[in-house]
Amino acid sequence: MFRIAICDDIMEERERIRLVLEEGLDACNMKAEMIEYESGAALLAAWEEAKIDLLFLDIYMTELDGVETARRLREAGCKVTIIFLTTTPDFAIEGYEVEAAGYIIKPLEEEKLRRLLGRLFQNENSAMLTLRQGNSVFTILPSEILYIESNRNRLLIHTVRETIPYYGRMDEVSCRLPQKQFLRCHQSFLVNMDRVCAAEDDFRMENGDMVPIRVRGRKAVREAYFQYITEKSL
Repeated sequence: MFRIAICDDIMEERERIRLVLEEGLDACNMKAEMIEYESGAALLAAWEEAKIDLLFLDIYMTELDGVETARRLREAGCKVTIIFLTTTPDFAIEGYEVEAAGYIIKPLEEEKLRRLLGRLFQNENSAMLTLRQGNSVFTILPSEILYIESNRNRLLIHTVRETIPYYGRMDEVSCRLPQKQFLRCHQSFLVNMDRVCAAEDDFRMENGDMVPIRVRGRKAVREAYFQYITEKSL
């Protein structure tokens, strides 16, 4: 299940954020497990096993503030989507450095939080990919997708954590992912170029899987990949 963490050293603030989040998730027809942390140190000690997808992180905390907590998370390789909670927007530059997805100004404005959730979960260009199938809802961070494999109308979405089966068309899903980051390298495969380790006759992914590159047009696919990583490094 999708997991949301709230890290704030004031218990009353955590409770208020939780209530507003629950209301916002209901409005988006989403379900999520809530996890609370009372300090940055507690979060840092638990994030890897907790497998958090979205983090609401207070900036002003005693001992270890939110910005430093976020820096340490990123240094440890944590890719979680971070929303800062703060009484002032003065930390915008620091937020950019740790790739924060947004800010919520305290005291918490419920309508702004609901709009933010709508942007994260509902919009085509959102930070999350939400797929509904029957009574099941899958919420996936695009950055955690390794590649997507298609077999007729059945997709296998390979992520860093698991492989998710989904009945649908590749075009339906690919148009809802960041266009620059994902490359259709084969009729049956869509690859996240941020997760590629090597590009030869095929793409070697960071988990060791080999993703085929179509023979006809292989040069163009490889050039598109090298152009992407070159532009990203500039």
